[in-house]
Amino acid sequence: MMKICTRSIAVGLVSLLAACSSNQGNTQSFSKIVFGSVKELATSGTKDPQQKTVVTPEMLAQTTTAALQVNPEARGGSDFLRRVASRDDSSNGTVEVWKSSDDAQIFLRNGIVVGTRGVGGDIIAADANVTVRSLKTRSGGSGIKTFTVSDGDVTTTEYRFRCDLRNLGIKEISIVNLMVTVDHIGEDCIGGPSGETVIRNDYWVQQGTGLVRKSRQWMGPKTGYFELILLKN
Repeated sequence: MMKICTRSIAVGLVSLLAACSSNQGNTQSFSKIVFGSVKELATSGTKDPQQKTVVTPEMLAQTTTAALQVNPEARGGSDFLRRVASRDDSSNGTVEVWKSSDDAQIFLRNGIVVGTRGVGGDIIAADANVTVRSLKTRSGGSGIKTFTVSDGDVTTTEYRFRCDLRNLGIKEISIVNLMVTVDHIGEDCIGGPSGETVIRNDYWVQQGTGLVRKSRQWMGPKTGYFELILLKN
């Protein structure tokens, strides 16, 4: 079992291998470390935000499977999910399922969150076609985006938003040791049950591949925002 040498309570990559190596006396493969509990990170009541895990080039080089880093904004800390399923949809792109070791799941359609399970206040379903189209063309656009969100029992609430997207220009971002050229797409939405809920999502779409390499996305009213970083596809 990995020796924990940080204050983070996450089960997965809670401690930096570089920081722990002097205490552990051996090197562990990044791909063999348990992928952690996104639910615990999202719902913990700890007041002090935890630090994000910094993935080193050595850790990434040892990774043999697709890996998605999840950084909950309100809670802090980091979680690492593995891709367990992928299904092509002829009309709306590819839906991928990313799962943690405790079976919490995030569903992404072309890198856009369309569902969660086991996170808390889950997104049961979403219509994100306006976002899918805008990210595919890297252009602006507007339209309706909807989320069906669990109330924590057998009931759900529909969040219906009017969203406007625009291309904020070409940027260079760093994914561990790799500089990636991306289009930065910003998404501003307003709506919800009261009509006054405001959300802001950001997507960094890699040129050439069309992959969403990094994003900041709204995960529901209870969970808030997650930063998602595609470490390896």
